[in-house]
Amino acid sequence: MSDGGDEVLVGDRYYILASSVAADLPKLVLKHADGFIVADRRGDFPGLPGSEFGFYVDGTRFLTQLELRGQGWRPLLLNATVWGDAFEGGIDLTNPDIVEDERLVLPARALRISRRLLLFRRQLFQTVVLESFARHAFELALAWHFDTDFADVFEVRGHPRRQRGAPLPVVVDKAAATLGYRGLDDVTRTTRLEFDPPPARLDPGCAEFALLLVPGARAKLTVTVTAASDDRAAPAAADWPTALARRRLARDTLHRDATRIQTDHEAFNRWCRRSREDLHQLLTETPDGWMVYAGIPWYVAPFGRDSVITALQLLPFEPDVARGTLRYLARRQALADDVFTDAEPGKIMHELRHGELANCREVPFVPYYGTVDATPLFLVLLAAYVRWTGDVSLAEELWPAAERAVAWLARFPDGLLAYRRRSPLGLDNQGWKDSHDAIVHADGTPAEPPVRLVEAQGYHYAALLSAADVAETMGRAGDAQTLRARAAAVRDRFEAAFWMPEEGFYALALDGEGRQCRVITSNPGHCLWTGIAAEARAGAVARRLMADDMFTGWGVRTLSSRERAAYNPMSYHNGSVWPHDTAIAALGMRGYGHTGSFLTLATALFEAVLNFDGLRMPELFCGFPRVEGHGPTRYPVACSPQAWAAGTVFHLVGGILGLAPDAPANYLMLHRPQLPPWLGWIEIRGLRLGESRIDLRVSQGREHAAVEILGRSGDAEVVVRG
Repeated sequence: MSDGGDEVLVGDRYYILASSVAADLPKLVLKHADGFIVADRRGDFPGLPGSEFGFYVDGTRFLTQLELRGQGWRPLLLNATVWGDAFEGGIDLTNPDIVEDERLVLPARALRISRRLLLFRRQLFQTVVLESFARHAFELALAWHFDTDFADVFEVRGHPRRQRGAPLPVVVDKAAATLGYRGLDDVTRTTRLEFDPPPARLDPGCAEFALLLVPGARAKLTVTVTAASDDRAAPAAADWPTALARRRLARDTLHRDATRIQTDHEAFNRWCRRSREDLHQLLTETPDGWMVYAGIPWYVAPFGRDSVITALQLLPFEPDVARGTLRYLARRQALADDVFTDAEPGKIMHELRHGELANCREVPFVPYYGTVDATPLFLVLLAAYVRWTGDVSLAEELWPAAERAVAWLARFPDGLLAYRRRSPLGLDNQGWKDSHDAIVHADGTPAEPPVRLVEAQGYHYAALLSAADVAETMGRAGDAQTLRARAAAVRDRFEAAFWMPEEGFYALALDGEGRQCRVITSNPGHCLWTGIAAEARAGAVARRLMADDMFTGWGVRTLSSRERAAYNPMSYHNGSVWPHDTAIAALGMRGYGHTGSFLTLATALFEAVLNFDGLRMPELFCGFPRVEGHGPTRYPVACSPQAWAAGTVFHLVGGILGLAPDAPANYLMLHRPQLPPWLGWIEIRGLRLGESRIDLRVSQGREHAAVEILGRSGDAEVVVRG
């Protein structure tokens, strides 16, 4: 077996190590349940040291190498794609010129090598079909090379360990090999590879096949890889047809229930389709319902903040995701204080992991609660879900969790949400910009805790109003009145503490001494989205976000290019562009009547995604200014697919249509619908409001967008307000 990888010390414990080995290589990724793969475009895990390639389950890499080779040659790539909501990979390969003893024994492109990959829970299926177009019979030697390190995903990311568990002897029989590892958590993990037909020779790291191919002949090889851990239920045995049928059934159910979006712009339609495929790939079915995992490869896990924001993005079109997310997070809400996990009663979790490092408590994600924003956002999602569905029964079911969340919000005596790491292994920064250097003063020095983030106050304000709406729907008028009074007090305190009059903008944060972090960032865009910004100041904030030092032409920078002490357009949070962040700012601008800026940002994001492979929006990209003839510069270790990046297009569609639901009152408002100039019409079919389904079309008009109701089941009223 290969060893556990380089131990690299970095300033931030959970820093993602950027390795040039794999950063430049195109990837093929698949996910199902708690398993995922990162392969190269040939479908191989090439076993490169320092790379993320492999087969992972429950946060552990069960294979680092599974590579198809001939004798002295590797297949040449013709094409690679993914099918069926990205759960099946299809790759066409061929042979190079094959020379033995200075003699050409097989010319190039005499073989078609079709490779298919399917992931099902804890199993990876691969088939290779070889078809000969040669004019003569020949013998072909092929081999699958395999290896593993059983590394925790945090080790793969660069997290150092002083000690690891012990590899177990490889067990080989006629047609299978089993690799094992006994971790420091006393869990035995095994990887079993089963080959069909049995190889001519099987060694601990290589399965060799000898094939005789006559003209027109076809041969088939398969390998089934099963990941097992003795702390988890044994995987139910499945074969390819069964696994494929079950994957298709789940996909068809999702498609049947989902709202459909169609426009007259085929590239925009493809963006919508690709984003939905990516989100369906990231969905994981739990006992509580559907839950979106955050992204591949680093964040294949439930995250409070990411999952809630993605559920909000999807809510008008797939409300079942919100229901599952709310139940999942409520069931894991903190009920007691725990320093190691930064837990406090009422907090919603940040991140949950199941690997060896979590089991050994070498990382605090068991789950970890070090987030200032997941708790208020949970309340925002609950209210939004009720507005779309009218599902008061779920509100009543989750009301105790909502009350605990509201009580946690009241823990801060000055009314401003703050965070301070208590866990020795926790995160220093606990907002969405959680890298170690993200929250700084103008001179670049980090803000000392407790830190009060600007956007967290907006979430706090929106959470109190959201809880009030839910309380009112449940007939708790007194609670609703109290919560709205608290929200008004938060807004007053926010305006007094965060406004920078000379900048015409809100400060990034307040440090532990109450000093403003006087830097220009994208964070106040979230204050437009949540509605906490004063009406008289919102215009100045919107204009500042659209200035050249913030707007790159592709999106809004996380940090102004004028902030020379910290600005770096290639950094994670200090000058890069995050699509979901730009979309949130855009929706906030629209909410304050700045529709032109909203459409400019929506157009910028659409034009950006046209430059990325397969119209897959990445987690982030670099914040360099837009240059004619060039696309946005990619960020080398961005997650792709990533949940809230994929959800961005649905957030924008909701903003374009001006969707404002009120299912308890049985009506849907379209508030000033406005299409960008490159869209002639947008059609929504199967839009759910309570028990009703609505089909509608919004088209460009001479002065205002025209709305046509194409069909309706149920008695919901549709109102258009210009």
